[in-house]
Amino acid sequence: MKKTILILLLVISATFTFAQKELSPDYDYQVSKPYKVVDARNKEYFSNGEEVLGVKIKANKNQVLLQKYNVEDMKEIGKEVYNDLPKNFIYEGLVQAQDKYYFFYSSWTGKKTKHERLFYREINFDAGTFKGESIKVADHDGYLANFFSKGGISMSFGYGSFSFGSTKFHLMTSKDESKILIEYRKKPTVKKDTKSWDIINVNVFDVDMNKQWAKQYKMPYTERRMSFLDNMVDNDGNVFMLSKVYHDDSNKDKKKRKDKETNYHIELFELNSSLGKIETSKISLGDKFINGISVYQANNKEIICAGYYNNGTSRSAANGIFAYTIDQNGDLISKSHHEIPLEILNQHATRKGKKKNNKKEKKGKAEAGSLSLDKLIIHSDGGLTFVGEVYYTVYHYTKTGGYYTYHYGDVHISKINSKGELLWMKKIPKRQIGRRGKGGMSYTHFNANGYHYLIYLDNVKNFNLPLDKIPALHSDGQGGYLTAVKINDKTGELIKGSILDFRQIKGGIVAYQFNTDRIVKIKENEFFVEVYKKKKEDVFLKVEMKK
Repeated sequence: MKKTILILLLVISATFTFAQKELSPDYDYQVSKPYKVVDARNKEYFSNGEEVLGVKIKANKNQVLLQKYNVEDMKEIGKEVYNDLPKNFIYEGLVQAQDKYYFFYSSWTGKKTKHERLFYREINFDAGTFKGESIKVADHDGYLANFFSKGGISMSFGYGSFSFGSTKFHLMTSKDESKILIEYRKKPTVKKDTKSWDIINVNVFDVDMNKQWAKQYKMPYTERRMSFLDNMVDNDGNVFMLSKVYHDDSNKDKKKRKDKETNYHIELFELNSSLGKIETSKISLGDKFINGISVYQANNKEIICAGYYNNGTSRSAANGIFAYTIDQNGDLISKSHHEIPLEILNQHATRKGKKKNNKKEKKGKAEAGSLSLDKLIIHSDGGLTFVGEVYYTVYHYTKTGGYYTYHYGDVHISKINSKGELLWMKKIPKRQIGRRGKGGMSYTHFNANGYHYLIYLDNVKNFNLPLDKIPALHSDGQGGYLTAVKINDKTGELIKGSILDFRQIKGGIVAYQFNTDRIVKIKENEFFVEVYKKKKEDVFLKVEMKK
């Protein structure tokens, strides 16, 4: 019996030692003292470098909680609960504009008066409290529709630090965070989309929430003919919208499956205080089909439209990246595009997948499936970095109905210089699956010390994964290793490291709930993340990224 116990202890010890050996020396972390969990349906975090502010909306209660953390002393330092919002309030989002923080919510007056109203409350970061009373910034007589859908195409909203609650009000900031854009869409009165034109309200504010201008616009095409792609507000308060305009009422990218030409074109709409109507400019992509496209302000007053393209085989597939630079008159200044090489597509692919890619490549159609653009980084020298992820859902039929599984796959990251030349292109392999939406899957990206960092949960079996092996599956909610991929911004050199095991955190802590949206960069060499440890307690981790 003693011999059996001894062998078992040796096995456990060896397993623990193996796990510890997998941790990278490039990272270290500290764990805070446990504190009472806040059961919230929305959690957002901001940092000023010394402290972190958490804004949480409590589940099943009309309460907003502001929570402060001191990342130097590693402890929770404050908590304020607010119960004075309307009983029917709907969280719309948080906006950080320079050193200002705004909490937005909407409230419906009821069926008798039928008014949709938008309010904000300013947050005092230092005090960890709301500053003053709620202020109304929009009051619409009648019903609002959800803001424009993505039209089946991936979309990445421009700049600023913001988050979404409902989908009726669209909030965003300009590149320098000096302007705040608030948009909303009137519910169409005509149900037939071939005879209905969308009407949107555009409101631009400065950083102190003083209104700069506001106008209502009727879209130049019917709902059927137009699909919203992306928009942005520039530093001067001008608003730009990208739209996909179909050539007929079919609402299809191609009239026939074998067509090599698109059944649509892209238009850039300009809306500003001095124009009486929407100014439009056509953007020609030649024979390229769009997978995802975003619009951004460049470092000067030029506009960049960038994303993924394909050769018409699948709406969600990506054959490569593209970037177009446009002046303020809508004229094309420069353009570039680069295919994803077969070599990268075949990395970590199955034997069947490689065979399929090789066959498609002979026709110039090898592609990355279900790849969506998440982020475009505009560097000070004019270079661009594209960050995207493979994402799709699968519906499973059962005898009693069915359920969805959510799949988050490889991350693709590429960089081009100011001349449009490709500097490097990388694929980070991962396979994540879950049944509760995003959950603890996907990744967080940020820049620090001349590197791109991608942080996500992964299966430990994927450490030092050979190029000819597919990633082991990570199941959401089943532990995992907090993993960091560090990519040199200049050279593209990639280094992967395991930060910690969620089942063996220092102090004997096991993490049960995690979300990549809770990761906040606090300094050039540190980031913060809050996790749930059971017993109705949370802890936060401060991770150091060693140079």
